[in-house]
Amino acid sequence: MNQEERNFINDENLDEALSRFKRSLVSGRKKYFDVSEFEGIVEYLLDEGDINASEIAARQGIQIHPGAVPLQLKYAQVLLSKGKYENALNYLDLAEQLEAANPDVHLMKGSAWLILGDDRNAEKSFRRALKAGATEEDDILYHIGAAYIQAGEVEKAVSYFERALDKNPANEQALYDLGFFSDQLGNFDKSIEYYNRYLDSNPFNYSTWFNLGITYNKAGNYKKAIEAYEFSLALNDTFSQALFNIANAHANASNFNEAIERYNEFLEIDPDNDDAWCYIGECYLNLEDYFQSEFFYQKAIKLNPENDTAWFGIGLIMWVEKKYGESIVFINKALKLDNDNSEYWLTLARVYNDYNKLEKATDALKTAARLEPGNAEIWLTWVDVLLKFGETKNALRILKTGLKKNSDVLLKYRLVSLLLENKEEDRALAVLDDAMDQEFVQVNYLFDIYPKALKNKRLKKQVDNYRKKYM
Repeated sequence: MNQEERNFINDENLDEALSRFKRSLVSGRKKYFDVSEFEGIVEYLLDEGDINASEIAARQGIQIHPGAVPLQLKYAQVLLSKGKYENALNYLDLAEQLEAANPDVHLMKGSAWLILGDDRNAEKSFRRALKAGATEEDDILYHIGAAYIQAGEVEKAVSYFERALDKNPANEQALYDLGFFSDQLGNFDKSIEYYNRYLDSNPFNYSTWFNLGITYNKAGNYKKAIEAYEFSLALNDTFSQALFNIANAHANASNFNEAIERYNEFLEIDPDNDDAWCYIGECYLNLEDYFQSEFFYQKAIKLNPENDTAWFGIGLIMWVEKKYGESIVFINKALKLDNDNSEYWLTLARVYNDYNKLEKATDALKTAARLEPGNAEIWLTWVDVLLKFGETKNALRILKTGLKKNSDVLLKYRLVSLLLENKEEDRALAVLDDAMDQEFVQVNYLFDIYPKALKNKRLKKQVDNYRKKYM
């Protein structure tokens, strides 16, 4: 708040005041500054990350101007930056005695209480801030939201940003942050809406176009993502990250040739970017051009031997070419760099399976399941591996274990197939009912993996009855 005064100080007096203040620190002789100059000095030093110097400035300001509430607020801000929350509250209490109607006092108190975990007092302070600043309610609501962001309570923050926007639909700060944090919460449709509303009033902000592209990409709308990145790049042709993301979006849309072209454009700007070389390798892998793919993966590794994705990519090539021993070596190199990557462990298990190494495949699957128990693909692969080696009972046991950790409907349909194969028809039909209730459309998965089910009259009748009753 007090933005007009602060801008005036910045434009007219701050450089000279800062220079005098820094000389005073060297000489050890205190200099006189008025309240607005001290405010500007403290804020500048805080922005620069020089907290110790900002504290000295705030202390000197309070000594010279003991009744100046703006300086007490600045000092409280310094103390908050240093993690001295209770000391900050003491100064804020003093400021409140002098200016109880100052909304900034209550906003900062609320922020301090939030960080201390006292939600009740925080909310009380925020209510006082709203009462004191009734004429600028949208701005105060926005700052309350920002305080909740600092406290890590994103959903609560978003609710305040939305309230700020209700009060003032043109509040650009609220629109931008709603776009950003809705994306963080996975609410991509809302994020896109807010970013577009922001861009309606500020269409030349290249970073917002870039963020919009990221959200479209996450939402799977790659065409729109590319358009947004292109706008970002048009507004700032030096913003190479937009070019990189255009290539990524093309790759995500399976436009691999276009992706390769844009990655190569990016490499003209940043030829030592190992990720770009690696992703070109991935594009060629998807195009089944394994010679080119390995070339680009090897280039990435030469630039950065710790690029685990590139090691893994070569492992995939070796697997496709049925060079199982070499594939295992490369995947293990990737795992040395990223041992907690469940995809690497799952792929390693599949390679061991093709290499007819049941025990090794099982060990890899155990690790993958421990790392990501919610990944149904791991449990389904484990079942397939065990069935390949005739371990039907173990496959049934593993599937039941998987269902305790994961309610994915495909696991249930897979269990139906195993129970039928194990001559447990009544139990299979009971599980089938549960699976159809959860997601009937996936029933075809059962027939794909276990065609014998189509010959079971009781099962077919049960499926037909369900279809007639609920579809």
